[in-house]
Amino acid sequence: MRIGKTYFKVYDLILGALSLVVLIAVSIWLLVHWGSIPDLVPTHYDFSGNIDGTGGKSNILIMLGLAWFIWLTFTVLDFFPGAWNVRGLSEISSTVGKAKAISLTRTFLQIIKFLIAILFSYLTICQAQGRAASPLLLPLSIFLLMGASVVHILLLSRLK
Repeated sequence: MRIGKTYFKVYDLILGALSLVVLIAVSIWLLVHWGSIPDLVPTHYDFSGNIDGTGGKSNILIMLGLAWFIWLTFTVLDFFPGAWNVRGLSEISSTVGKAKAISLTRTFLQIIKFLIAILFSYLTICQAQGRAASPLLLPLSIFLLMGASVVHILLLSRLK
């Protein structure tokens, strides 16, 4: 599918839309529940997901604002593949190979954008509810983000 001069695969658009839906949903949830959020909320979690820092409830807006900033930045970058530092792109000789590398990188960015939207939304809800995060949060986040990175690098390295 083409948007402007940029071509997107359908699953890239679906991932981008899902990340947007996640952020809109958590923003609406936060607006609806803002009055019932305590004045003192968690602002930091340790490696096990336990609360080890607190602050005012306006700190929740920082987490959500950062999620929106990352989403917007990745969305804008989608339209400027020349700005991406794609590993080995200059070594790929064929035009088809370069197009595949750009397509793989666009999908990778959409996956990262989706994972970050979920992660930050989860943390925003934990903050708003004043509860600890899951002890699986850090290992799972690292596994998913690093796993996507490794798969992306392996797929790029196979291009000629």
